[in-house]
Amino acid sequence: MAAFKEHVRFGFWRGKELAKSNAWLKSMGATEMPMMKIHTLDELPSDAELLGLIRAAAALNEAGPAKKARKKAAKRPPPEVPADFQSALRRNAKAKKTFEAFSPSHQREYVEWITEAKQPATRERRIATALEWLAEGKSRNWGYEKR
Repeated sequence: MAAFKEHVRFGFWRGKELAKSNAWLKSMGATEMPMMKIHTLDELPSDAELLGLIRAAAALNEAGPAKKARKKAAKRPPPEVPADFQSALRRNAKAKKTFEAFSPSHQREYVEWITEAKQPATRERRIATALEWLAEGKSRNWGYEKR
Protein backbone atom coordinates (compact mmCIF):
# COMPACT_ATOMS: atom_id res chain seq x y z
CA MET A 1 0.00 0.00 0.00
CA ALA A 2 1.20 3.53 -0.74
CA ALA A 3 -0.56 6.85 0.00
CA PHE A 4 -0.27 10.00 -2.12
CA LYS A 5 -2.06 13.40 -2.09
CA GLU A 6 -4.77 12.49 -4.60
CA HIS A 7 -4.86 8.69 -4.51
CA VAL A 8 -3.59 5.50 -2.92
CA ARG A 9 -2.00 2.48 -4.52
CA PHE A 10 -3.00 -0.92 -3.31
CA GLY A 11 -1.85 -4.25 -4.58
CA PHE A 12 -0.64 -7.76 -4.05
CA TRP A 13 2.72 -9.23 -4.98
CA ARG A 14 1.03 -11.95 -6.97
CA GLY A 15 -1.84 -9.77 -8.18
CA LYS A 16 -1.83 -11.25 -11.67
CA GLU A 17 -2.62 -14.69 -10.26
CA LEU A 18 -5.36 -13.26 -8.03
CA ALA A 19 -6.90 -11.31 -10.90
CA LYS A 20 -7.71 -14.53 -12.75
CA SER A 21 -10.45 -15.29 -10.20
CA ASN A 22 -11.48 -11.80 -9.03
CA ALA A 23 -13.66 -9.38 -10.98
CA TRP A 24 -12.65 -6.33 -8.92
CA LEU A 25 -8.96 -6.85 -9.61
CA LYS A 26 -9.68 -7.38 -13.30
CA SER A 27 -11.61 -4.12 -13.45
CA MET A 28 -8.71 -2.28 -11.80
CA GLY A 29 -6.31 -3.49 -14.48
CA ALA A 30 -4.47 -5.99 -12.28
CA THR A 31 -3.81 -8.20 -15.28
CA GLU A 32 -1.41 -5.54 -16.55
CA MET A 33 -0.12 -4.27 -13.24
CA PRO A 34 -0.72 -5.81 -9.82
CA MET A 35 -1.05 -2.34 -8.16
CA MET A 36 -4.40 -0.54 -8.29
CA LYS A 37 -4.75 3.24 -8.22
CA ILE A 38 -7.71 4.24 -6.02
CA HIS A 39 -9.03 7.84 -6.03
CA THR A 40 -12.27 7.52 -4.03
CA LEU A 41 -13.77 5.19 -1.43
CA ASP A 42 -16.35 4.14 -4.04
CA GLU A 43 -13.59 2.40 -5.99
CA LEU A 44 -12.80 0.07 -3.07
CA PRO A 45 -14.34 -3.41 -3.00
CA SER A 46 -16.69 -4.42 -0.21
CA ASP A 47 -15.19 -5.54 3.10
CA ALA A 48 -16.08 -9.16 2.37
CA GLU A 49 -14.49 -9.01 -1.08
CA LEU A 50 -11.33 -7.36 0.26
CA LEU A 51 -11.07 -9.94 3.05
CA GLY A 52 -11.50 -12.69 0.45
CA LEU A 53 -8.68 -11.18 -1.62
CA ILE A 54 -6.38 -11.02 1.40
CA ARG A 55 -7.14 -14.64 2.29
CA ALA A 56 -6.54 -15.74 -1.32
CA ALA A 57 -3.22 -13.84 -1.36
CA ALA A 58 -2.19 -15.48 1.92
CA ALA A 59 -3.07 -18.92 0.49
CA LEU A 60 -0.91 -18.17 -2.57
CA ASN A 61 2.01 -17.20 -0.35
CA GLU A 62 1.65 -20.35 1.74
CA ALA A 63 1.54 -22.47 -1.42
CA GLY A 64 5.03 -21.27 -2.28
CA PRO A 65 6.44 -19.52 -5.33
CA ALA A 66 4.63 -19.73 -8.63
CA LYS A 67 5.82 -22.52 -10.87
CA LYS A 68 7.35 -21.17 -14.04
CA ALA A 69 7.47 -23.32 -17.11
CA ARG A 70 11.08 -23.94 -17.99
CA LYS A 71 11.94 -23.86 -21.62
CA LYS A 72 14.12 -26.72 -22.66
CA ALA A 73 17.14 -25.63 -24.58
CA ALA A 74 17.11 -26.76 -28.17
CA LYS A 75 19.47 -29.66 -28.65
CA ARG A 76 22.38 -28.59 -30.78
CA PRO A 77 23.53 -30.94 -33.52
CA PRO A 78 27.02 -32.42 -33.33
CA PRO A 79 29.68 -30.04 -34.65
CA GLU A 80 30.65 -30.11 -38.30
CA VAL A 81 34.35 -30.94 -38.33
CA PRO A 82 36.29 -29.00 -41.00
CA ALA A 83 38.02 -31.01 -43.71
CA ASP A 84 41.57 -30.01 -42.75
CA PHE A 85 41.00 -31.02 -39.13
CA GLN A 86 39.39 -34.31 -40.23
CA SER A 87 42.36 -35.19 -42.41
CA ALA A 88 44.75 -34.36 -39.55
CA LEU A 89 42.72 -36.61 -37.23
CA ARG A 90 42.89 -39.46 -39.77
CA ARG A 91 46.68 -39.27 -39.65
CA ASN A 92 46.74 -39.53 -35.85
CA ALA A 93 44.74 -42.56 -34.67
CA LYS A 94 45.13 -41.84 -30.95
CA ALA A 95 43.90 -38.25 -31.32
CA LYS A 96 41.00 -39.39 -33.51
CA LYS A 97 39.94 -42.01 -30.97
CA THR A 98 40.00 -39.41 -28.15
CA PHE A 99 38.11 -36.83 -30.23
CA GLU A 100 35.38 -39.32 -31.18
CA ALA A 101 35.02 -40.40 -27.53
CA PHE A 102 34.33 -36.81 -26.44
CA SER A 103 30.80 -35.52 -26.04
CA PRO A 104 29.51 -33.20 -28.80
CA SER A 105 30.07 -30.18 -26.54
CA HIS A 106 33.75 -31.07 -26.02
CA GLN A 107 34.14 -31.70 -29.75
CA ARG A 108 32.48 -28.34 -30.46
CA GLU A 109 35.03 -26.57 -28.22
CA TYR A 110 37.89 -27.87 -30.38
CA VAL A 111 36.09 -27.21 -33.68
CA GLU A 112 35.12 -23.65 -32.73
CA TRP A 113 38.63 -22.90 -31.46
CA ILE A 114 40.13 -24.04 -34.76
CA THR A 115 37.57 -22.34 -37.03
CA GLU A 116 37.78 -19.03 -35.15
CA ALA A 117 41.39 -18.56 -36.27
CA LYS A 118 41.64 -15.64 -38.70
CA GLN A 119 45.02 -16.45 -40.23
CA PRO A 120 45.76 -19.76 -42.00
CA ALA A 121 49.01 -20.04 -40.04
CA THR A 122 47.13 -19.71 -36.75
CA ARG A 123 44.64 -22.34 -37.87
CA GLU A 124 47.46 -24.78 -38.72
CA ARG A 125 49.12 -24.11 -35.35
CA ARG A 126 45.85 -24.74 -33.54
CA ILE A 127 45.27 -27.99 -35.42
CA ALA A 128 48.78 -29.16 -34.46
CA THR A 129 48.18 -28.20 -30.82
CA ALA A 130 44.76 -29.88 -30.84
CA LEU A 131 46.26 -33.11 -32.18
CA GLU A 132 48.93 -33.03 -29.48
CA TRP A 133 46.38 -32.49 -26.70
CA LEU A 134 43.97 -35.07 -28.10
CA ALA A 135 46.75 -37.66 -28.35
CA GLU A 136 47.37 -37.06 -24.64
CA GLY A 137 43.62 -37.46 -23.93
CA LYS A 138 43.11 -33.82 -22.96
CA SER A 139 39.96 -31.79 -23.50
CA ARG A 140 40.19 -28.32 -25.03
CA ASN A 141 40.25 -26.51 -21.66
CA TRP A 142 42.24 -29.14 -19.81
CA GLY A 143 44.25 -26.55 -17.91
CA TYR A 144 41.14 -25.44 -16.01
CA GLU A 145 39.85 -28.88 -15.07
CA LYS A 146 40.08 -30.19 -11.53
CA ARG A 147 42.99 -32.49 -10.97
